[in-house]
Amino acid sequence: MVIKMYSQGPIVNEPQYICDVCGKKKPVSQMAGKCVKCGKYVCSQCARLKGDRVYCPQHAGACFIATAAYGTPMAEEINTLRRFRDRDMEPNLLGRHLVTLYYDVSPPLARVIARSENMKAFVRLNLKPIIRSLESRSNQKDT
Repeated sequence: MVIKMYSQGPIVNEPQYICDVCGKKKPVSQMAGKCVKCGKYVCSQCARLKGDRVYCPQHAGACFIATAAYGTPMAEEINTLRRFRDRDMEPNLLGRHLVTLYYDVSPPLARVIARSENMKAFVRLNLKPIIRSLESRSNQKDT
């Protein structure tokens, strides 16, 4: 389907796509691409970019298990885990595969954790030494 659009002067014929996130029809020039995790077509307004990789909001920065354990995606501990993912895991092939595996496996586990205060406490207890180690390592890199 081609829709005529006005773009600073002459009429422009540009293919239209529907963003799988917001549901709005957008010209191809306003589409960011397909999410590398789920394949959804994402417009430039909904997309989250990391380098040249496109993510939908659902898969951008998702720390499912830690978010369930801490009860918020804004916890500083989760930022530490995100930095590790972005700096150490995403830049290499094996790391990207492990992150993809995590995104596939963790949502159902996170739902179980989120329903139980005991599970939340257990996960936080087990994440604490990992996060401490990552923070220590990050501090050493910064100096």
